[in-house]
Amino acid sequence: MAMTLRLDEHHDRLLEALAAKLGRSKTEVVEIALDELAARADKSARTRAAFDRIRARDAELLDRLAQ
Repeated sequence: MAMTLRLDEHHDRLLEALAAKLGRSKTEVVEIALDELAARADKSARTRAAFDRIRARDAELLDRLAQ
């Protein structure tokens, strides 16, 4: 699916420089960045969920340790 991405001059220069440095097209650099950001967000959500499960499961122990 095609889309137009509007960037200010600073971000366009940054994207251009990254594309040149990586030997990729600007589109490929944007796709890589989106993939990495989505993976990081998913990992953060899974980490938070695991922490919440442990905190709920071990609430009494954590309270005692905090004393």
